[in-house]
Amino acid sequence: PRTMSAAVVVLQAVSIVHLIAQRADGRALLAPRARACEMCAAGASREKEARLLRLCALTDRGQRCAPGDRSRIDSLIADLDAEAPETDATGLNGRWRLVYASEAVYRSSPFFWAFRQASKAVSTPIGIPSSDVAPGDSIASAIYAITDAIPFYDVGPVVQEISGVQCILQCSIDDNASPIDASDGAGVPDEPSDGTSDWRFTPDVPQLISKVELSIGRLFGLPAQTSIMTTTADLRQPDAAVGAAEGRQLDLEVEVQTTSAAQSSIASLLPLLGGLFENFPSGRALDMLAPGSSTVHLTTSYLSEGLRISRPVLEGVDEKQAVFVYARDDATW
Repeated sequence: PRTMSAAVVVLQAVSIVHLIAQRADGRALLAPRARACEMCAAGASREKEARLLRLCALTDRGQRCAPGDRSRIDSLIADLDAEAPETDATGLNGRWRLVYASEAVYRSSPFFWAFRQASKAVSTPIGIPSSDVAPGDSIASAIYAITDAIPFYDVGPVVQEISGVQCILQCSIDDNASPIDASDGAGVPDEPSDGTSDWRFTPDVPQLISKVELSIGRLFGLPAQTSIMTTTADLRQPDAAVGAAEGRQLDLEVEVQTTSAAQSSIASLLPLLGGLFENFPSGRALDMLAPGSSTVHLTTSYLSEGLRISRPVLEGVDEKQAVFVYARDDATW
């Protein structure tokens, strides 16, 4: 009996080892397949990125869409949003060139997002014949419609430079860590903090700089004039939550600080008005019009190594959400 019992135990052990080996072999077989599927998905996304970039170029950043172009662009954006890879906020850093805007490209500046938010309670008493703006619509829509209809101006390169963003959206804190282990030494009474204890803050304030090149054609015998409308904004994490959609969506608050007309040839022609072209505290001005309006929520629904899809979410504004697509342009970053 003891011999039979020992034989049974040996057989059971052999069976368990064999089962473990089979499972290990199965996992070994599945791992390459999983990696291959991930590579196929990444390849498909890159192909859609390339198709989207071609359409954006052919339609002049979405400003000259033929019938059907807008729907094809919208479809590719929706597909990329659905296939967005997991990422973190550090991927936002860099120099980004605007390649598509669902509205006028100059309105990719955060200043215009905040202005629309600040003036949401003010309506236009008249309609704008050159557009679909009707009496009672927002004053911002009326102003933008008038601006869009002005002749003799062109919008050149539009870029956003984002810096200082660290892993402020996907990082986590070890709740079991002691105060001293989780700090920079400020837990010791005699040692002051150097400001690095909180994982949500970095030595430099994360910042977004928007640059829109405007060119006004020759008028009244004057040479063509150019300027770069530059808006600076601070970036921070929303109070409510961290990144949503399992790390595939990045949410930031954009707080407008200043606006200026940099490298303006107009300022050189009108030196007495040079102060008007320097850093204007546009954020404070907007907050005087409507408190808190200088801060806009920005959602990035797709972020890869070379492409970014972002949308400003405006509080209390009942209008279609604008979509902006950017290609990474780090040649001079």
